[in-house]
Amino acid sequence: MEWQQLQKDQEMIHAQLRKASRLSEQKLLIEGQIDHAQRDINNHSTALNHIRSRLDKLEGFSFMNMIRTWTGQQDELRAEKIDKAAILELKIKEAHNMLQDLTEDLGQVHTKLAQINEQQLQENLSQLNAKKKGYLQLHAPEKAQRLAQLANEEMLTKLLLIEIKEAEEAGDFALTKLGQAAASLHSANGYSTWDTFFGGGLIATHLKHDALDKTESYLHNAQIALQRFQNELLDVQDMATKSLHIETDGFVKFADYFFDDIFSAWSVHSKISTAREQVSRVQDDVHNTIWRLQDKHTKAIDYLETLQQEKDAILQL
Repeated sequence: MEWQQLQKDQEMIHAQLRKASRLSEQKLLIEGQIDHAQRDINNHSTALNHIRSRLDKLEGFSFMNMIRTWTGQQDELRAEKIDKAAILELKIKEAHNMLQDLTEDLGQVHTKLAQINEQQLQENLSQLNAKKKGYLQLHAPEKAQRLAQLANEEMLTKLLLIEIKEAEEAGDFALTKLGQAAASLHSANGYSTWDTFFGGGLIATHLKHDALDKTESYLHNAQIALQRFQNELLDVQDMATKSLHIETDGFVKFADYFFDDIFSAWSVHSKISTAREQVSRVQDDVHNTIWRLQDKHTKAIDYLETLQQEKDAILQL
């Protein structure tokens, strides 16, 4: 009974230390994502200002512009630039939304980190390890080394299960948000064929502005949910045990590309159906990733049972 309590206390301390480590890693990760969002805002704003400047020049009189008007080229140039400008405006808005959400996430990480006293935990762990070592030397000296190895593997596996569970929950939440985005895109598609000021593109002729805003909001909610899912997957990727390694090379790639160009799907060349197809593909990716997590979850549970059986067998000898 004493050994089990010592093991339980050790697992609790390691869980807290792992939490602190994860939060520190997430802090760095989110800070990088915030920098990326800020760069996107700056780059897209520079590109948008450039297009605005070119449009102003097109509006001014010149013989070349007059010739282009006669040949219809000016309208084509203006339509192309307005379409690009509209996409950039959407990307800037999305980057601002991401920046706001990520900043809130970073604040929560700082708060949680401040609540953990790592130095005290390390001191408690050292004392506990000394107690465990003394117990094994007293009660099972010939079995001490293997029992210590099994205890460590058991602890790591339980920590891994926590990471997998958190990733599964984040994946389920991302699926919910993706479903809402898909439904909103489907609804928007029913209004009319998308159009622009000059034929084809961002502005739908009969689509209400509030419906468009709602769709953008759902897309953003899906994106930030995917980003958080990816961050949880990175935690799973960092966890492994000696005999139960988690291969996650394919786990964290789908979120990297999802919304990078999704707003371009509302351009003159590809209508809203392209965006719907893109969302559908990512839904499949998330489903497959969750299935793989569930498979690892099952294997980790089985591994825990194997460890327990070996531990029981040693203690009964």
